Amino acid sequence: TEGRPQNMRYSFMEVPEGYQPDSFNPKNVVGMMDQTLADDYWFDQFTEPRIVSVMVDLLGPDLDFHNGKIRNKPPGFFCEQSWHQDWPYERHTIPDLAAAITYLDPTDFVPGSHREGEFPTSRGHTIADDLIAPERPVVLSAQPGDVAIIHVLVVHRAGHNYTQRGRHAIINEYKSAAAIDQWNNRCAFAGLPLARNRRLIMPRVHAW
Repeated sequence: TEGRPQNMRYSFMEVPEGYQPDSFNPKNVVGMMDQTLADDYWFDQFTEPRIVSVMVDLLGPDLDFHNGKIRNKPPGFFCEQSWHQDWPYERHTIPDLAAAITYLDPTDFVPGSHREGEFPTSRGHTIADDLIAPERPVVLSAQPGDVAIIHVLVVHRAGHNYTQRGRHAIINEYKSAAAIDQWNNRCAFAGLPLARNRRLIMPRVHAW
């Protein structure tokens, strides 16, 4: 966290009994918002042409950035978030948004749920287990460097981490330029144009 821009935001986790922070994440950071501000690497990560091109194929020819975050699961992490959609947090005039998750740890999702609209929730976001037929969820497994694309209406949940090794994911979200923000998004680079008429318009900082 030292040496980073002050407008990056962090959340931390107390070390559970029987666990120790791993050396990669000694402060037990569980969440980080606006990692895109950290340095040139992180800027190039969310403008990566291979990811942006896929998002153009999925969301349409005019694409904007939405937000970026890091999700860590330190050793002993207990996930309190059950089945949910991202839509209640990130409403727009139309649900043309999706997240690119790099190095996704095993996660459950419900195939086809993005075609079923908004599910009823409790506490504003949690979907009751009895609304998800037990045979529907699929475990999505990924290797380091893999990228999973999650539509804003896909029903999904992440799990716990009862191992002694932390798990980490980079999440960058994108949206159609036609989707107008309804939740007062103030994240870094929100609304930054990335493609117009299918042409990628954001230059790279470095040729990695």
